[in-house]
Amino acid sequence: MTHKLNADRTAAVSLDAVWIPIDANTPRGVNMWLISKPAGVSQKGMYDPAETFFTHWFPNPRFED
Repeated sequence: MTHKLNADRTAAVSLDAVWIPIDANTPRGVNMWLISKPAGVSQKGMYDPAETFFTHWFPNPRFED
């Protein structure tokens, strides 16, 4: 994976991985990364369809074999 720093140099940003929009196929009951695009806030947790704050998700990264 490649990355760069954002314009403010406050975050490393992936050049090839993107957040996945929450939809009917978003996994439930498993640990993942969740983010609110408008708020710019992310956290690790489980998706709850009743909660509408989060707009996108991403699976947890893994270690290379």
